Amino acid sequence: GDNAPPPKKVKVPDAITQTDNSAKRQQNAQLRAKLANSEEPEAVRQMRLKREAEEAAAEAEAVKDAERRAKEGNFVSGRQNRENKLIEQYEKAGGKAAAEGALEKQGEAPARDIRETLRKMQGSERRKPVDEEELLHQSRVESPPLSECGAAVVEFLNAELKEALGKMAMKYNEEIAGVATKKNMIQNGAFAVPDASVISLDERGMALELRVVETGFFGNEKERTDTARIEYPNGGECADADAIKVALIEMLRGCSLLPEAARVLQMPGIGSRGWHIPNNLFLNEVPCRPEIREWFYRDACDAVQVALEDETLMAETKGRIRIECVPPEINPEMDTFRVGTMLELVRELALRIAVVQEKRVKICIQGPLGEGFFTGVPLMLSGMRPVLEGMDWKSRPGEMYDGLLVEDTVNRRTGQVFNKGNPEGRVSFGDVGAEACDDKDEVFIVIAPQSMKGAPIYGPLSSMVAAAKGRPFLCINPRLQDIPSSGAVMQVGGRAQRIEFANSFRDIYHYRLLYKGSTFMFPITGALRYNIANSKQWTVFKRESWTDDEGMEQEKYDPKAVYASEPTPVQITEAMQN
Repeated sequence: GDNAPPPKKVKVPDAITQTDNSAKRQQNAQLRAKLANSEEPEAVRQMRLKREAEEAAAEAEAVKDAERRAKEGNFVSGRQNRENKLIEQYEKAGGKAAAEGALEKQGEAPARDIRETLRKMQGSERRKPVDEEELLHQSRVESPPLSECGAAVVEFLNAELKEALGKMAMKYNEEIAGVATKKNMIQNGAFAVPDASVISLDERGMALELRVVETGFFGNEKERTDTARIEYPNGGECADADAIKVALIEMLRGCSLLPEAARVLQMPGIGSRGWHIPNNLFLNEVPCRPEIREWFYRDACDAVQVALEDETLMAETKGRIRIECVPPEINPEMDTFRVGTMLELVRELALRIAVVQEKRVKICIQGPLGEGFFTGVPLMLSGMRPVLEGMDWKSRPGEMYDGLLVEDTVNRRTGQVFNKGNPEGRVSFGDVGAEACDDKDEVFIVIAPQSMKGAPIYGPLSSMVAAAKGRPFLCINPRLQDIPSSGAVMQVGGRAQRIEFANSFRDIYHYRLLYKGSTFMFPITGALRYNIANSKQWTVFKRESWTDDEGMEQEKYDPKAVYASEPTPVQITEAMQN
């Protein structure tokens, strides 16, 4: 009747703008269910129905397009999408024909295709493309036996490292070292071996011909020739080219001859080239070429596979291993960071472990840290978990890795399961924390664990490591250093334990670009690389660039110093200045 209350005005949330948030979509669905059974103004009802229809149509079109591209194998990159959008806008505005007509009136040359213009703006057309064959075979083992390469090694040492051989004789031959110590103790420089040459080389050491110079009290010098033999370190045997190179590098490093040790790596045509960084990577070009990204993925996967197969390493580290791979695309400290590249790397690592090594792996991304109002997720990890789960894992029925994923894959917009999980699968997902550890999991991968202002990662990460009970635990690009905050958070208390925990992870792969002192990201001056699989020395590289006769830009990375452990900033600076 007349006393009935007026219809209640309910604000209906915009369903279109909330389709990427499953929690809000559920709230919308509940609200719509209530409105369907209550009085609702006609205008509001019509608006709601219209939005629901638009949303359903957009969702159906997206699903249809995804299914079509999956069947065709047509997975378009983000870069291609952007280029296609610009081309479409260009053509709508009149395109090339309009541009040519306008330029003909002005007597100028016709406009270039916009795709060519984009490449020109990036500078790609002026750069020498990377050699794909070199990328594919860079880590191939090519280590001939000593009987085949011994003569070439002797020739190289006698031509390039005669002075270094003299210093090696004074350090590693006990008789020569004793005489030198006794005479030089009385008068500095009284006994010296300026250079030496290799007479013969075998599996245990080498025989040298020395040029010995003895200096008397009055400066008169006597020069004579002597012979000596030096053995390889630790009594080891070197039966092939790679073993010889490792022994020589260790001996030169023991004499503090770091540049000379780096030159042994470049011994032409002798031994594997796993230590080598391919030419013409041009990593400042973001996104870089797909074949270059794939080289990084393979390089890191090789390191992980070798580490997991090394039972001694796993026992020494209690399973705690670490990867530091920070070219611009996956460096969390740069605005060039691309979530897609990081997750492609993680996917390749997981497939190598699950398919090749037949181990069950769990991939973990930390959840919100902090308390109350101050709860949050680091910016680079925000939204990464849904993208990781929604990637194309080729795990649907009939695909290459059918049944690989343990959990159901759910469309977070609609709540629909589009790929049923397999309880016996080998890849699963989880948060960072002790509760994420399942007895079935054999390997854990944690993506970029890091603290936030006022919220340390130490608690959940350390509890998860403890719950893993020595099972392999891989951290990718971890940032475990303290971020001192108010309220005694990450201050002096407990710092020793946090530092000890961070240092308990062993590096198995490291690739870091080097920049000039105050500059960041550009220009690249070199790189630091270590790989337990094919380059077990920490090598400092210096980037050299030039323009060839055809006007194409080229670059290469020359090794400058080799270290047994990660070099300090001072050591890196000294190596780059040599």
